[in-house]
Amino acid sequence: MLLDSKSKPNKPSGAEEKLSQIPTMVSEISRKISNYRQSYRELVKDAESFFENYLTDYKQITLLKHKVKTYQDQIDFIEKYRKEKGKYPTIKGQPSAQRYMARLVAQQASSDNELKAMEERLRIESNKRYEHLDHLTDHMLDLLNGERIFSQFLGTIALSTPSPQEKVRHIRNEKYKPIYVTALAIALFEEVRTTHQFSNKFLNDELAKVFSDGKTYSLMADKTGAEENASAGPEPMPSDIKMAYRERILRPIAKAALLQSIGMHSPEANNVLGHDRYRKLSHEERTRLLDIVDKKTSDYLKLGIGIPSVRFNTKEQRDAFVSEEKRQLVFMLKILKSVKVSQDELGDLLRIPMTYASFLLSTKEEFDYRQIYRAYDILDQGRLENTYKAEYVKAFLKMVGRFPLGAGIYVIQQDSGEIERAIVSSLYPADPDEPICKIITRRQIQFLSQAEVIISKGSNLFFKESRDNSHYEAEFFDARYKNEFTWNATDVWENQVPAIEFWKRDGTRKYNGIYNPDSY
Repeated sequence: MLLDSKSKPNKPSGAEEKLSQIPTMVSEISRKISNYRQSYRELVKDAESFFENYLTDYKQITLLKHKVKTYQDQIDFIEKYRKEKGKYPTIKGQPSAQRYMARLVAQQASSDNELKAMEERLRIESNKRYEHLDHLTDHMLDLLNGERIFSQFLGTIALSTPSPQEKVRHIRNEKYKPIYVTALAIALFEEVRTTHQFSNKFLNDELAKVFSDGKTYSLMADKTGAEENASAGPEPMPSDIKMAYRERILRPIAKAALLQSIGMHSPEANNVLGHDRYRKLSHEERTRLLDIVDKKTSDYLKLGIGIPSVRFNTKEQRDAFVSEEKRQLVFMLKILKSVKVSQDELGDLLRIPMTYASFLLSTKEEFDYRQIYRAYDILDQGRLENTYKAEYVKAFLKMVGRFPLGAGIYVIQQDSGEIERAIVSSLYPADPDEPICKIITRRQIQFLSQAEVIISKGSNLFFKESRDNSHYEAEFFDARYKNEFTWNATDVWENQVPAIEFWKRDGTRKYNGIYNPDSY
């Protein structure tokens, strides 16, 4: 379960301190992620409070409305009788109809005041949740401003996860996962929007309005490679189009993604999970949990957030605002409902990143970091089995490549023949089997440059054919690597590889081909 704000572990782990070390060792993107995670945690804590109280609150509102109406009906009846007959009616058990009328008026006013006070409290709370979610969404979309910052964002999250043996790993990963999924969902939508014909009316209408000039723009305009080649791809998105795109389309997608699992924090979900939130559930428990999460997430979006109360100068302005908010709310609810549907154009925007994140940010108690290298094949298998939309999977895998951001690989340096360590540093590899990396050692000694290196398949020890064709003997690999041809880069993040140095780029990329000792 989530740590309560009052909970204080006896001694913070190294992983817990990774994003809070001395400022010179922490990059700006790390600080942003740390702040973002804290803000999301506040949203979760508020959701926990909402789930604890909202059924009682809305039951009380229904009761108060009924009481107010009942009092009003009696008052109207007595007043109508008095006007028609010229006198108060005789009321059984009441010595004075006039005094009874006065009591009814007082009781109705008291209930009405209580109702208005409660509705005002809930209105204020809903507005605060709306604003909080809006700010979270803004910060997320700010990070989707080109491939570089987006790669840093996802890579830092992956590299900041605790090691498999650390007890806080599944707790931390649960907090990061919605953020990670949201970023990937937005990036996936950005990849497919220019090639996919959506059947959803909201998307079709909004895309037609925002991109009315017919040109092809990209939020990731620098994704085509090094900065000097950035102009080879789609045009960078003009600021006015980018703002409209963010506000009208990306914002509701991001909100739905951020809230997709919020129902997990309801008491009903906790009852299913029991004392161990991360245990493996039976089929019945999982089915019941998913139904609860769907219902509670929908309630949170409709009742906990809803449509904000905003004052406008004219009725026309307010009507336009409410109409647009309703359209976006219906769209978000549609996305959430579609997550359970295979090959759905809205649901797969979240389902594919969720599957990917389940490997990269696993919340399972038993976890081997080598599982992250299976994510690519699992999604590709899902494409072949028609679990997901094929074009979505292809776009997603083209974006992330076989080797996830933050993954550690061993590479045979083309110009030295030495085996060095590298960490995947960028999205959008030209070949999914040839990741864009920072090589972090030179002759096995820690070393960082500002250049990135494209690791050829033939120089990557992950691939058996690379090992077989190398100038090293099989016995050497067996003795030194013991069949582990990847490594866990989170173990060196920040304490040996400072984020502020790792994410520096000079815009150059070198291709690391196959080492040929005869050429030197």
